[in-house]
Amino acid sequence: MKIGDYFKFGRYPQNNGDTKEPIEWLVLDVSGNGALLISRYGLDCKQYHAEYVDTTWEDCDLRKWLNNDFLEVAFSDEEQKKIKVSNLKNDDNPEFETCGGNSTKDLVFCLSFAEVKRYFKKKTARKCQPTDYSHEQGAGVDDSYGCSYWWLRSPGADQSFASLVDTDGTIHLYGDAVYDILGTVRPALRIILNQ
Repeated sequence: MKIGDYFKFGRYPQNNGDTKEPIEWLVLDVSGNGALLISRYGLDCKQYHAEYVDTTWEDCDLRKWLNNDFLEVAFSDEEQKKIKVSNLKNDDNPEFETCGGNSTKDLVFCLSFAEVKRYFKKKTARKCQPTDYSHEQGAGVDDSYGCSYWWLRSPGADQSFASLVDTDGTIHLYGDAVYDILGTVRPALRIILNQ
């Protein structure tokens, strides 16, 4: 396995809500016995948080969903054993100085703005198509690009906004309101290799 490869791991509804299909992951990094992956497509449509209130990644609904509901639906017990706990630093927003909150330990997460800049050098590489299922769940699609915006775990312009990657691949540090209903989710995780 090397950076830039696509790798199938777990299953999630993609064409419709009735059938789970293999999830394709893009390999972002390989180090030691682990690899950092992000889903190739936007897999579902979720709010960052259900209420329009100040929140951080540590307390948001999206984090809870990824590490509970999504984890249970997408991965078998054996597959879950291959997912490493990631120690995540949640940086402040560099443009608006919004607080990123405490560091967290997560099995599944969204990338931060810094990680997107590190692993996706070109804007075009950041563009994300939603699955048909994600679109059915409400993910907005920009007709010009056929892409949706996807959430980052980093804060936006204030504590009630979250950063995102826009439909054209631009990292949007101003972000959108946490309760916006049009964003797609590209889960990221680290897996243990050779297990």
